[in-house]
Amino acid sequence: MKPNGQWITDWRIGIDPAREKTLGEALFHVFARFWNWADLDKKSKTTQRRYANSLHALGGYLVQLSTSEESMDMSAQQILDEQINAYDGPVIHHHDEQWQAEVDTVCRKLFKYLSKMEDK
Repeated sequence: MKPNGQWITDWRIGIDPAREKTLGEALFHVFARFWNWADLDKKSKTTQRRYANSLHALGGYLVQLSTSEESMDMSAQQILDEQINAYDGPVIHHHDEQWQAEVDTVCRKLFKYLSKMEDK
């Protein structure tokens, strides 16, 4: 359930394999550190599943976004900084408010984590 290396492969879309791999690896490491920081292994299986599903969807979205012309030169950190904030994340689940609400919840928590890491 927790972030695993398979996610990097899952996120590849084949437009720019080297870029997708590099960004996927960087996101995976951020998500794995976040998982540990949030102590998600001690949470219920339902909570773990919600976080894992949201992080997986977020990673796939960000890797796909990274292949767009305006994001080509951005690092994983820059893309995260641009796409998530203290209130929500990118709209990934356009037609499912409940799933989108879960992504937004995880993005708020991820934003909090990233902000604390910047302070160190």
